[in-house]
Amino acid sequence: MKERSTVYLAWQAPDTKEWHVVGALKQYPTGYTFDYTVGAQASAKFIPFSGMLNLEKKYVSTELFPLFKNRLLSKNRPEYPRFIEWLGLEKESVSPISILGRSGALRGTDTLQMFNRIEMDSNGNFEHTFFAHGLSHLAPSALERVSNLEKGDLLCLCFDYQNSYDSNAIIIRADNPAEIVGYCPRYFTKYIGGLLHHNSSNISLYVEALSKNAPANYQLMCRLTGRVGKEEGDTFMDQKEFQPINNGNTPFAFEKNNTAFIYG
Repeated sequence: MKERSTVYLAWQAPDTKEWHVVGALKQYPTGYTFDYTVGAQASAKFIPFSGMLNLEKKYVSTELFPLFKNRLLSKNRPEYPRFIEWLGLEKESVSPISILGRSGALRGTDTLQMFNRIEMDSNGNFEHTFFAHGLSHLAPSALERVSNLEKGDLLCLCFDYQNSYDSNAIIIRADNPAEIVGYCPRYFTKYIGGLLHHNSSNISLYVEALSKNAPANYQLMCRLTGRVGKEEGDTFMDQKEFQPINNGNTPFAFEKNNTAFIYG
């Protein structure tokens, strides 16, 4: 599977419970950069991260920033090889940024998650993998159904309008017989929901991998494929929210020894 050089950081607002894209982490041969994105300005509740307090600066480091390093499983942990296998990454080419983007970099009930952006080719076609959420809340019969899924099985996407926790929730459902087997990640629902509203026949969801011995949030990997038409391409995945606030017009802030030094 292709490795990404950019991953995005999503944050959930405590008042509205909406998810916003607040930052972009990029990897280069010499190190990393972090930019706050326009989504960080969407809520007055958002607080900049320690050591990176200025939304209009670009942060640069030869090492991975502490904010992200602390979200990686140590290579010394005995479960590390299995963890990489659950993520479906190649051991020979795995990198911190590929782990962050694929795993979501989850930490308990934390309101931050990381993800790889759904990227389109010149014709509007896309293919994207993600883990189904909510398996730990499923009924025993649903969990049994998940355990019997196989790679390549076709899955369905359905709106869950009466969900008391999230009216934008999107169910992942197996067919014959119909059974809920998970949920789309919340930070993707407004984008996938837009596709379902516009033309649901243009997207398909399949089982990419099933890891029965993994924790619930890494058991069911899904592969989303589809095509975005010209009329919706400009708004797919909210282009503006992903743009850096600094726009390349402001000085750099250099991260060194866990302390930010801003120049200019």
